Amino acid sequence: MFLNLKQSIKILFFLSIIFFNKNYAQNLVPNPSFETFTSCPLYPGDIYKAVPWQGVNSTTTDYFNACSVDWGVPVSFLNPFQYARTGDAFAGFVALGNSTTNYREYLQVQLDSTLMADSCYFLSFYCNLDNDPSGSVAIKKLGAFLSDTAVSLAGPGTVLQFTPQIVSSTFLPDTANWMRVCGYYYASGGEQFLTIGNFNTDINTDTLHVNGASRSYYLIDDISIEKVQGCDTVGVGISENGIVSCIRIYPNPSNGNMTLECNLEVNEKGILAIYDITGKLLFIYNLEYGAKSQLIDAELEAGIYLYDVIINDRKVHSDKLVVIK
Repeated sequence: MFLNLKQSIKILFFLSIIFFNKNYAQNLVPNPSFETFTSCPLYPGDIYKAVPWQGVNSTTTDYFNACSVDWGVPVSFLNPFQYARTGDAFAGFVALGNSTTNYREYLQVQLDSTLMADSCYFLSFYCNLDNDPSGSVAIKKLGAFLSDTAVSLAGPGTVLQFTPQIVSSTFLPDTANWMRVCGYYYASGGEQFLTIGNFNTDINTDTLHVNGASRSYYLIDDISIEKVQGCDTVGVGISENGIVSCIRIYPNPSNGNMTLECNLEVNEKGILAIYDITGKLLFIYNLEYGAKSQLIDAELEAGIYLYDVIINDRKVHSDKLVVIK
């Protein structure tokens, strides 16, 4: 449904501010898409080659790069058809082991600068469930933990039993498309390390069997932490409305008729904004209250477009849209 002229003008002004800020925000995560590396990955656990990323607890967090044969992109022994979301590389880790109880792998990095007290940050990363022929298990609570110091073994097993400030609220089952997990974080000050993974024990991990196995392995790409003007809540943590996972438009590419999955809650207001490749706003659609998905008929010509999903006046998802006629 299109908005009336007065509403459109108001939102156009708001979106122009978002678009301007988006181009000038500083990402505090170094090497956010793992493109910088010291040498090509050859073995399990080579994440340290994507400097300055590291694993945790001497586990084998993996690195994939197009320059490698066995650990290549898009062709590798693990995920035979997944392309990087950006560039030629991504990371991968076990989120739930199938042969060892409470086995976990994590991604960890020191940020380019320390988070400032009483400031709001928007954190996001993209994930993809691996397409291992032996099967995959989707989990629900993949998370990101911000800390003053690097974290290490907490146990049992290799589980880091910390409470991540950003955590997915729905299952992450897609083996073809990249899924985004993101949220707002109100910093207490001094946080300078980011750790990504499953922070729950086996018994506390919600699972969804995608292809008959008991192991969960995720690929990770495009990680960012950006300082923003304000959070949805006051106090350390994030608002529930700031946690967004599994937002996607499919099919993509499409002929202009597509479905938006957004998990919009009954008390949330949302819009979908579509731009041309130069950033010119073309369409604005109201998203229905309480809808898990919504059909979109954008009436677009063949080409490449950009879109934003905005919930409660917060931009929570941005991506590319391809239309083929």
